[in-house]
Amino acid sequence: MLLKISGCLLVIAATTLTGITRADKIQEQYRQMRVLQRLLYMLESEIRYAHTHLGEIFLRVSRRVKEPYRDWLLSMEKRMGQTDSGTFETIWRQAVTVNLSSSGLPAREVDRLSQLGAQQISSLVKIFRAKILPQLRISLAARLGNLPAQNVGIQA
Repeated sequence: MLLKISGCLLVIAATTLTGITRADKIQEQYRQMRVLQRLLYMLESEIRYAHTHLGEIFLRVSRRVKEPYRDWLLSMEKRMGQTDSGTFETIWRQAVTVNLSSSGLPAREVDRLSQLGAQQISSLVKIFRAKILPQLRISLAARLGNLPAQNVGIQA
């Protein structure tokens, strides 16, 4: 009888610890997605109103954010000034992959962010408002509500 009770207690303790660990991971992902959302709003307003070189925009925004986003934006700014860096899409994808892979963002959000660099600069603001930010809001709501993202209508 004592063995059964101790076994039950071990199962309860193990599942409780697993739940706490998963909750911490979800909470960190939620926090990182909120930071990304604020960063995208900052980029959007700089692109809309500053009318300056993208490298300068990345530098300005990097001063207002924390790691790993600061490193991401600074690497973008540095590579934008180099003549042999390639296209904006290449610079964006490489910077996202190198700097944000281990940021705590869900892999799906890192992929979406990576694909964003393939867009024309003139349409970035429209895409921020029409596609990326609503999807990010849905993902945030899913994380907050602890629902799987595919059950709340996020499209790939």
